[in-house]
Formats: sequence, structure tokens, C-alpha cells
Amino acid sequence: MKKTTLTLLLCAVFALFGSKANAQDGYTYTLQHNGGYSFTVQAVPNTSSNNFATSVQSYGFTIILPDGETIDTASATSLGGAESVNFFNGGNLGQAAIDGYLVTETLGSPASLPAPSAATNSDMFTFTVNGSPTSGTMYILENNSALATTVTALKSFMQADMINDGSAVFTNVVSPTDSGVSGMSTFDFNTLSTEQAELTGVNVFPNPVKNVARITGVNDIHSIEVTNLNGQRVLNQVSSLSTIDMTSLQTGIYFAKITASEGSKTVKLIKE
Repeated sequence: MKKTTLTLLLCAVFALFGSKANAQDGYTYTLQHNGGYSFTVQAVPNTSSNNFATSVQSYGFTIILPDGETIDTASATSLGGAESVNFFNGGNLGQAAIDGYLVTETLGSPASLPAPSAATNSDMFTFTVNGSPTSGTMYILENNSALATTVTALKSFMQADMINDGSAVFTNVVSPTDSGVSGMSTFDFNTLSTEQAELTGVNVFPNPVKNVARITGVNDIHSIEVTNLNGQRVLNQVSSLSTIDMTSLQTGIYFAKITASEGSKTVKLIKE
């Protein structure tokens, strides 16, 4: 009888520790600054020895911006390419100093993220902030903030399977009661205020350009934004920043804004 009782007690203890071990697996969200006004929200796995690849069914988070600032939803990209980006006016929630976007995505087929043991961040949503703001703060809304506690629909979540047990069971792996964020979860636009300075010595050639123009005379370029005569953005580069690839653009006149650490410059380009 004592042996049976001890066995049951040990089983209960192991089950408790096993439950705690599984509970430790999870995710938070963080911001990555890609340069200029381009950012990526990444999923960060909690420290874990779990070598089972995470299977994601859906996820969501809220991006908060200073009042009046917006993001370019048309050019945004996401994990599954079918994200829903819903703007809300902070004034309607008693937060007149902010506006926000609730970003959610339900994947047609679950997406696989690296196993937590790899300690690898995964890109979930990449976007650009419009208007080149030079003041105010952008941040991922924390789950334990007053706003998220009041409006629970704005809380971050991720429905995922992280347990290698032969079955696909998707549960929320972002804590609804902790902050749900880590690393750089806020960004101060004041750090980009130097971009108002005019770059000097910049040369873009050839001009007119048939396909690709090269940029010289500037270092540490953050982004290149090309607009047409109507002010519509037709190209946004955040990589391969020593050239401007205009191959896909129609013949006409364009304006390329080159943004670097020390300032920015807009160059008129003619596409042949």
C-alpha cells in the first residue's frame, strides 16, 4: 500500500515538473530596425533545450505609434503573406496621444519556425513607417499594459504546437499576463532626426538610367525610396543599397530619396 502511494506521489511530482517544463516553452515579440523607417516584428523563443520545430497556426500583436503616424500597409510582408492589418484611433480608446495597428494572421497551412533550442528569431511582419517622423515612440503593446488589460483583443498571441507528441495541438504560447515582449520592443524616432540634414557629395549614375543606377559618395545608407511624379512610392529598398534597381519601372521621371546615418538626399532620376 505504501509502495503504491509512493509511486503515485512520484508520478504526480514528475507530472508537475513536466508541466512546468512545457510551460517554459513559449515566445515573445521584439522589434528589429532594418534601417531608415523599415522595421520587422520578430518572434523570439524563450530559452529552451526543446529541439522540436514550432508549428504556427496563427499569431497577432499590436503596434503603437504616435498620434497621426501611419504605416505603409500595402508594402508590408508577413510570415504567411495573408496578414490582416487593422488601424485604430487611440482617441476612441481614451488614448489621444497614440494610434495603433492590430496585426493578425491565420495561416492556411501551419508555418514551421526553427526549434527553440536554435535560439533563432523569426520574422513575422515587416513594414515601413510613413512620413519620416523624427519624434515620438513606436512600440509593441505589452500584454500586461493598462490598454491591453482593458482591451484584451489587442493582446499579443501565437497559436502554436511546440510539443513533440505525435499530435498537432495548437495553444497560445505567448503569455497573456506577462509583457509578451523582449529585446528592443520600443523605438524612439528622435534617433532618426539627423536624417533631416542634406547629404552632400552624393552621385547617382547613369542618369538617365536604363536598368540599374549606382550610388557613390555616401556611406551607411539605411534605405532608398523611389516615388513617381504623383508622389506614389513605387520602390523601397532596404538591402543592396549601393544601387537602385529600376528594371521593373516604366519609362518616366522619378525621385529617389537616399537616407543614410548622416542625412538624406532626394535625386531626380529619368528612366529610359
